[in-house]
Amino acid sequence: MATKSKAAAEKENNQEIEAQEAPVTEAAEPASEWDEEITMIVPRKPKGEDNFYYVCVNDRRFQIPANGEMQTLLKPIALVLQDSLKAEAAADDFADHIPNKSV
Repeated sequence: MATKSKAAAEKENNQEIEAQEAPVTEAAEPASEWDEEITMIVPRKPKGEDNFYYVCVNDRRFQIPANGEMQTLLKPIALVLQDSLKAEAAADDFADHIPNKSV
């Protein structure tokens, strides 16, 4: 029967310890917001206005057609456009409720 030398047994034991102490790899980092997309209806603009919405996100400028159709936009662009449309609607609603004092 062959017996292992003391050095071989110690080397094998060290390899087992290293395998047990190996760091656990975590899941890949979540995708960037720029990798996600949102599908939304981009409303038409009134006649006489430019037929585009202009959106700027972190010094990146985008021109979105205002055609009243479903469009797939990158998430940061869609969020800024949605916030802009909500703010515009709130401003219009506020303006409609202000009494006309020009009389």
